[in-house]
Amino acid sequence: MRDAAPDATAAPAPLAPSSESARERLAAGPPRVVGARAIRAASLGVIAFLLLQVLTYGYGRDQGIYAMVARAVLDGGMPYRDAFDFKPPGIFLIYALARALFGPAQWGIRVLEVLGLAGMCLAMASLAARLFGDRRIGVVAAALAVLVHAQLDFWHTAQPESFGGMLTIAALLVATPRGRDGAPRPAPRGRDGAPRPAPRGAALVLSGALFGAAGLLKPPLAGGGVVLAVALAAPALAELARRGAARAAVQRWIDAGPTALQGEPARSATPASGPVRSTAAALLWAALRPALLIALGGVLPVLACAAWFALRGALGDLREVLFVFTPHYTALGWRGASVLGMAWYGASEWLVHYSGPLAFGLACLVALHPERHERAGVALLSGVIAMHLVGVVMQAKFFPYHYGATWPLTAMLAALGLWKAWQRCTRSGAKAAAAALLAALVATAFARSATKDVADDYIERCAKRIAVLATGARDQARLDRLASVADVNAAANREVAMWLRERVAPGRPVFVWGFEPVIYDLADRPPATRYLYNVPQRAAWARQEARDALMRDLAASPPAAIVVERHDVFPSVTGDVIDSRDTLNGFPELAGLIEERYELAVSIEDFEIHLER
Repeated sequence: MRDAAPDATAAPAPLAPSSESARERLAAGPPRVVGARAIRAASLGVIAFLLLQVLTYGYGRDQGIYAMVARAVLDGGMPYRDAFDFKPPGIFLIYALARALFGPAQWGIRVLEVLGLAGMCLAMASLAARLFGDRRIGVVAAALAVLVHAQLDFWHTAQPESFGGMLTIAALLVATPRGRDGAPRPAPRGRDGAPRPAPRGAALVLSGALFGAAGLLKPPLAGGGVVLAVALAAPALAELARRGAARAAVQRWIDAGPTALQGEPARSATPASGPVRSTAAALLWAALRPALLIALGGVLPVLACAAWFALRGALGDLREVLFVFTPHYTALGWRGASVLGMAWYGASEWLVHYSGPLAFGLACLVALHPERHERAGVALLSGVIAMHLVGVVMQAKFFPYHYGATWPLTAMLAALGLWKAWQRCTRSGAKAAAAALLAALVATAFARSATKDVADDYIERCAKRIAVLATGARDQARLDRLASVADVNAAANREVAMWLRERVAPGRPVFVWGFEPVIYDLADRPPATRYLYNVPQRAAWARQEARDALMRDLAASPPAAIVVERHDVFPSVTGDVIDSRDTLNGFPELAGLIEERYELAVSIEDFEIHLER
C-alpha cells in the first residue's frame, strides 16, 4: 500500500493530544473544578492590585539611562553614537515610544509597562487553553507572574527582560493553534496516521518576528524561537525515524526471510522506492519548514534595526558597543568561575531564590506529573526557560531583572502544578488537604519574595504606596523614598536637578561625572557629552579611548556646570572599588579642567556642583 505523504505546506503541531480519549476529553472542554470561580476572581483581583502598584514605581538608575537615550532618539540622535549605553537597542525604542505617547514624566514608561503586562495576562490565559486545555490555569499563571514582576519593584522592572517576557508569551501564543472551546486543536492526520501540519506559515513568521524583537531587547531571548522550531519539527522527525525503522525491518524480512526459505534470490522493493523517497522528502520538509519560517520572521526586526543604524551612519557605533565593549563587561563575572558552578548558581537562583509560590507550584507539577496532552506544552515551556537560563549564566551578573523574561514561563508551569494539586484535593473530597494546600501556598509566598536590595519587605512597600495613592500620588517626598536604594537617593537627584534648573540657562549643557543620568532629565538640561554616565571612563578595557572621546565632547560643548558624584562604587560593573570622585585622581585631564575653569558652588548629599567661573 502506498503511503499518503503528509502535507508539507505547514509545520507539524507538537501540542496534539496523543490518544483518542485525550482528544475527546479536550473537545468536551475543561472539567468542572470546585472553587474555580473564586480562584479566578482572586487571581484577577491580585493582578489588578499589583498593576496599580507598578504604576507608582519611579526610575532606578537603569531606567534613567534608558530614558535619556530615548530622549536623544526623539531629538534625532542615535543610541551609542549620541547617547551611550551598552544595552541592546530595543529597550531604547520602547522608552522612546513611552516618551512620545506620554511625555517625559517617569510614570509614562510605567503606563506602557502595565498595558504590556495586562496584554500578557490575556495571552497567558489563551496560551494555557491551547497548551493545557484550560484557560483558568493561565489566569492563575498570570497572577503568579505579575506577583513576581511587581515584587521586583522599581529597580528591576521596566527592564529589557520585562518587555522581552511579554514578547515571548506573544510569540508562543501566535504559533500555537486554536481549538474548539479554547482547547488545543488535535493535529489532523493522514490515512497512514501521520501528523498533519497545524500552525499557518504567517503565524510562524509572526512568531519569529516577535522572538527577533525580544532578541533586540536581550539576544538570548531570541533563542526561544530555536526551541519552538525544534518542538514543531519533532513530530515529523519522529515519524521519519519510525518509517525508516519499519521499512528497514520489512526489507530485512523480504531479503532474508521468505526468499531464503524458497531458495530464491533476495529482491529489493524497487517499485516502492519512488513513493518512499517522496514521503521521506515531504516529512523532511515538514520538519525544516518551521525553522525556516521562524528564522525568516526572526531576522526581519534585526535587519530593520541594522538598516536604521546604517542609514543614520551609526552602524559602526552599534558594532563597537555590542561586540567590543559589552563582551569585556560580561567577562568581569567570569573571573575565577567555572561553567558548572555558574550554571548551578543560575539555575538554583531561578528555582528557589525569588518566589516561594513558583517553587511550590513546580514541585507540585513534578510530584503529580503532566498528563499526556500536557507534556508537549510542558516540554516547550521548559525548553524556552532553559534557553533563558543559559543566557543569564552567560551574562554572569545574576541581577534579579535578568530573570525577568523567564518568570511568565515559569508561572505557566507552576500554575499547572498548583491546578493539578487543587483538582486532586477537591476531587477526592479531602477538605483538609485543600486547606493545607492553600496554607502552604500562602506560607511559601511569605517565605520567599522577589523583592531585593531594599530595606523593607514588599508588603510594607505596598502599604506605603497605598498611602501615596490615597493622597492622589502628590506626596513626592514619599515617592522619592520609595525610589531610593543603596547609594541612590531620588530626593537628592531631584534637588540637584532643581538647583541646576535655577542656575543654568535653558539650552546650556551640563555634565554629570557619575552614574545618575536621571539628573539631566529632571533638570531638563542637555548633556554635554554622549557619555550619560562614566562607566566607560572607569572600566579598564575602555578607559583611555573613552576618556579621550569625553574630553573632545566637553571641548566641543563646554558645560555650564559639572556635577561630581561620590560613593557610586560598582565593582561588578567597573571592575574596581573606586567611586567617581576618587577616579578624578587618575584622570588629570578632567580634574584639571574642573580646577581651571570651574568653582565649587554647592554640595548636595553625594554631589558636588561646580559652576563655570
